[in-house]
Amino acid sequence: MVRLLLAVAATVLLGLAVSRLDVAAMRAGLLAANGSWLWVAVLLNLLIQPLAALQWRVLLPSSVRTSWRRLLRLFALTSVANNSVNSVVGHATGVALVAAEAGVGTRGALSLLLLDQMCVGVAKLTVLGLAASLLPLPSWMQRGVIGLVCAVAVLAGLVMSSRRWPVLPFVGSITTVPVVRLLVAVATALGVKVLEAGGIAAVHLAFGIPCTMTSVTLVLAATTLASLVPVIPANIGAFEAAVFLALRQVGVAAADAMIVAVVLHGCQLLAALAPGAPLVWLPQRRAA
Repeated sequence: MVRLLLAVAATVLLGLAVSRLDVAAMRAGLLAANGSWLWVAVLLNLLIQPLAALQWRVLLPSSVRTSWRRLLRLFALTSVANNSVNSVVGHATGVALVAAEAGVGTRGALSLLLLDQMCVGVAKLTVLGLAASLLPLPSWMQRGVIGLVCAVAVLAGLVMSSRRWPVLPFVGSITTVPVVRLLVAVATALGVKVLEAGGIAAVHLAFGIPCTMTSVTLVLAATTLASLVPVIPANIGAFEAAVFLALRQVGVAAADAMIVAVVLHGCQLLAALAPGAPLVWLPQRRAA
């Protein structure tokens, strides 16, 4: 219920912001954008999928023979689900796809999801900590940090509750993951954040907005928190509102902040949907 209220509030805020903007100025800014930098943003976000698939491969037991290439395909399909429906349903889709692989099963897939989200949570906290070191975070971000810390603590508690850390007690020995592999998985999660930051910087440059460490990090932190409200598909509204507020925090004009927010989300969605969309459609075509 709280997440739904947050999503509604973000959407209302976005609507109010749009109603006060100069539409003509936004259109002129979009037409003046550097298309090459926008394609760079899309490419950097596309590279997230192979890196995230590598994270899955690292977290799966060595006894599981599923290849990185196969996991890349499964991740692409999961990405389509995550950005087409509620992300909770999207994650459930990913669990179902991975569970069908030989040697994994439902328990192994759930274990993978838990370990994956813990590593992603550590990466998110790192981003938020970096943002906090550069400038005081707005109150809404501070509250989000507290919630994220609690979530990561719960996940870590579940993972470390076994005598043989990090074995999950409710799924058995299939989830045994050496500490070194966990560290590699955290590194890949951090790499995903670096790629996201690169995409944000590219969109800054496309619109001629000063690209500073502070502005890029603050926008990355804002989008990180926006992803914690998995109510609206693809976080439409919440994402744009978060980016808009972050850019306004560093002095970017309202019209520029809004157009960057919309285009940035568009670049991310294109990269998230493009690889998996053909995989959804092609089997149906062949069966016809």
